[in-house]
Amino acid sequence: MAEDYYQILGVDKNAKKEDIKKAYKKLAMKYHPDKNKGDKGAEEKFKKINEAYAVLSDDNKRKQYDNFGAESFSNRYSQEDIFRGFDFGNLFEEFGMGGGDIFSSFFGGGGGNKRKGSAFTFNFGGGGDPFGRQSQQGRGSASNRNLDRELELKVSFEEAILGGKKSVSFNTGAGPDRIMVSIPPGIEDGKKLKVKGKGVQDVLTGSRGDLYCRIRIEPHPDFKREGNDLIVEKEVKLTELVLGGKVDVATLDNSRIELKIPPLTKNNSFLRIKGKGVASARGIPGNLLVRLSARIPDKLKKEQKELFEKLAKTGL
Repeated sequence: MAEDYYQILGVDKNAKKEDIKKAYKKLAMKYHPDKNKGDKGAEEKFKKINEAYAVLSDDNKRKQYDNFGAESFSNRYSQEDIFRGFDFGNLFEEFGMGGGDIFSSFFGGGGGNKRKGSAFTFNFGGGGDPFGRQSQQGRGSASNRNLDRELELKVSFEEAILGGKKSVSFNTGAGPDRIMVSIPPGIEDGKKLKVKGKGVQDVLTGSRGDLYCRIRIEPHPDFKREGNDLIVEKEVKLTELVLGGKVDVATLDNSRIELKIPPLTKNNSFLRIKGKGVASARGIPGNLLVRLSARIPDKLKKEQKELFEKLAKTGL
């Protein structure tokens, strides 16, 4: 279960940014590797408080964290997302804390530094991990060993919208492993889900990286998605658009709803079914939009043709 970033820093969920920064500074100075050499407990604590601060100090990341919750946020956002653009160098210079070389080594050097002399700005373009899982695999292992793996996970349109579970088979390096991946409702195509500790296994230490599942959504024959709305096409009689009528609509969750077609409804206009769309990050569902189009017959009976000719004479 994902840990609560607010609890890690010991602050309230409504804490102001300056209070979060004060709490982080106090903990960072307490658990800094310079002061706790060889203390694995302090090392893990230091990792956690830096991850927590990287999220809660950023307005956008904090908003996403608050909206999704700890567990869902952890599944949706990788450490690459969390630490992208985060500059530890400026922060620790502000705190007056030394040990830059130790800090860089401690976090595994996940890529090139963005500014000269800084050991703290991480560039994840090469797939680095700020928590050092690539480099701390035990003595004798490659210093930049990457135990994280990514695979493409195809899900149905229904699974992407409604959520569900998907079985995934993956070779860990120590043999095959089959895991169940939870698909959060409303996930978008191309998003990555993180499964902690299910990546490649180091043959020397037994430790494992993380598995990232990039979502590929299969198209649906009837439904399309636009933002948090779903769209379905329905053909109706021309007379129903003009005179009014009813249309039966099947929703994505297999319920059926009968809608009234108001008289003089324009071709390609929409009827809306509230709450039958895609759930937002806050759990508020979008709408199902039903696009109505006139069904034009391939052939007209003699009587039908005569009626249309009469209507044409009236200017219709």
